[in-house]
Amino acid sequence: MARDKAGVLWLYLGKGDGTFAVGTRVGAGWGGFTDLVGVGDANGDGRADLIASKAGAATFYAGTGNWKAPFKPGVKTNVIGSTGYNLVF
Repeated sequence: MARDKAGVLWLYLGKGDGTFAVGTRVGAGWGGFTDLVGVGDANGDGRADLIASKAGAATFYAGTGNWKAPFKPGVKTNVIGSTGYNLVF
């Protein structure tokens, strides 16, 4: 995954030989997030998930398993600063 300067998220599939395929546009509107973190399979469904944060708010994006539309709509999870945590990794 990569985000460009315009806030568009791109997916680069691995080819299995150490190289990557040409990027596939996932969607726009990601520019307002300060952090985008792949968290592996956070919800136990066998698919990779993503957490995005901005201004202390975290949004969880569950993976779909479909590389053309890799994430379900986001669900706000908490306010990072109010939980005593100030870092997503």
